[in-house]
Amino acid sequence: MKKVIIPLVGAAVLATSLWLTLGQHTGAEATTDADYELVSKIRENNPRFANASIVVHRNLAEFGFANLYEINLGGQNMVVTEDGRYAFVGDFFDLSDITNLSAEHRTERMAQVAEQELPNVTDEMRITFSVNDGVQEIGSIYVFTDPTCTYCRRLHQELDEYAAAGVTVHYLPYPRSGLQRGRDFTQLSAIYCADDRHTAMDDFKFDQAGDKYAGVGTTAECHEIIERGYRLGQRVGVTGTPFIVLSSGGVIPGYNPARQIIQRMQ
Repeated sequence: MKKVIIPLVGAAVLATSLWLTLGQHTGAEATTDADYELVSKIRENNPRFANASIVVHRNLAEFGFANLYEINLGGQNMVVTEDGRYAFVGDFFDLSDITNLSAEHRTERMAQVAEQELPNVTDEMRITFSVNDGVQEIGSIYVFTDPTCTYCRRLHQELDEYAAAGVTVHYLPYPRSGLQRGRDFTQLSAIYCADDRHTAMDDFKFDQAGDKYAGVGTTAECHEIIERGYRLGQRVGVTGTPFIVLSSGGVIPGYNPARQIIQRMQ
C-alpha cells in the first residue's frame, strides 16, 4: 500500500535568497530564559543572524511538541528546534477544522503589542486625516503605509468615506523594502519632511508628485522618522502594507474595504 507523507508545517529547505535582507533588521523579543537561550543559539549557529530580528512567539508544548518553537526570523515565520539549528518554514494548523493556529496567535500578539506601543507614537511620526466637520468620531485607525504599495493607494482613495463615517486615519511610515533607502523609503522621507505633509501624501499616492519634492527628505532627521516607523512596525509584527490597527481593538494585516472596517467599529 502506498504511503503518503504530508508536510504539515511547510517547506524544510531554506533557500539562501531568503536571508538576503536580514542585515537590515535589529533586535529580538523574548519573554523567558528559555526564549533568550533559543535566540542566542540561533545567532551562534549562523553569524548571518547576528543582527537579525528574532521574535520567539511560543513553545509548542501545549500541542505535544515540547522541543519546537514558533518564531519570526527576519520577517519569516517558522517553527524551529530548541537547539536553534533546524527550522520548517510555514504555519501550524489544527487539521480537525483547518484552523491556522499560527496566524491566530500572531494576530493576537500583534494586537497586544500595538496596544502597548501606539500610545507612545509622536506627532512627527503620525500624519492624521481627521473626520469631517460636524461628524462625531466613532474611532480611529492607525495604518502602517507605503506610498508605492497598490493597496495603500486604494485605502487612501477611501479617506473621504472614513471621514464621513467618523473614523480618523493616522498614517505611520513603513517602507516595505526596509531601511536600504529604496524608492519607498525615499518617498516616505519626502512626505514626512514636506512643508505640507497631507498634500505630499496625496501627491505621491495619486502619482502627482513628479519632481515637486526633489531634494526634500534627504536629511538625517527625515530618515530617522522613517527608521523609527519601520522599527515600530517590526516590533508590532508588520510584514506588509497596509497594516491596520483599530482603536476598538484588533489588527488587520492587509487591505479591507472601508465599509467593512467602518462596520466593524460601529
